Amino acid sequence: MTDRPQRTSLEALTSAKLLVIAPHMDDEVIGCGGLMLLHKDKRKIHCLYASNGARSPWPLLPWQGNRPKNLTELRKREAEQALTEIGLSRQNMIFLDLPDGGLRRVSAQLRETLANEIDRLEPEFILVPFRYDLHSDHVATQRAVRNLAGRGRIKGTVLEYFVYVRWALVPGGDIRQRIRQDRLTTIDISSVATRKHKALTMYRSQTETIFRWQDSPVLTAESVRQRCEQPERFLLSCATEPLAACFSADRHTILLAHYAQRLGKRRKDQLLALCGGKRRSADRETATPIDGE
Repeated sequence: MTDRPQRTSLEALTSAKLLVIAPHMDDEVIGCGGLMLLHKDKRKIHCLYASNGARSPWPLLPWQGNRPKNLTELRKREAEQALTEIGLSRQNMIFLDLPDGGLRRVSAQLRETLANEIDRLEPEFILVPFRYDLHSDHVATQRAVRNLAGRGRIKGTVLEYFVYVRWALVPGGDIRQRIRQDRLTTIDISSVATRKHKALTMYRSQTETIFRWQDSPVLTAESVRQRCEQPERFLLSCATEPLAACFSADRHTILLAHYAQRLGKRRKDQLLALCGGKRRSADRETATPIDGE
């Protein structure tokens, strides 16, 4: 990490050794799929999945249905299909199998495992979720890498990608608009948008309703379309600065919105389900369960 963050060039990103760290299977395609497709040498890309993916989709209410027993294996197969579509080989995929929804509880193990993989792979760029993403596993992953960088355990540059971009409690709705623009690298992925869409739809467990208790998929068709058509943005990270330094203004308002939305989304969906509303599974467009909530 650099003490004076600057933008990163597309040329540097598409020719360097990349390590994409995804808390869950599909995060890597949502946030970095276009970048990976644009990369000149896919052999230089490794993708590490921190959790076992066993909690999505998940019934909002216990009597709506049972968690599928083979969900971890299903999501691993989907990850392999998605990254094969992008051009990565199976040997460049790493599965840590840590508990989905509980990465914060195993933070020491996560840090140590990440440190070992980073030492082994020696990536030039490490891509992690945004520091204030609306899922505790995303935050735990970013904090683990930030901790390693702060202790001098990382030599490469750390970039943060965005999975949850729609914040209902932030004016304008798109959290990326509140980031300091001099810190963001924006990549036009229009030339590979169709291929990104195809890769993302390999995650049938997230983009389709595959269980009888589901009324809608975790990722709606409109959400998938938007994330495949929009440019991808990456925040250059710095372990020595305050976390909220990335925001251009209204920092306290944004932090309050982050706290409120993370705590409130699933409770609201559960209430809607009790009242007969349509949302009967966790919605990844805005927020998901926090540490087993």
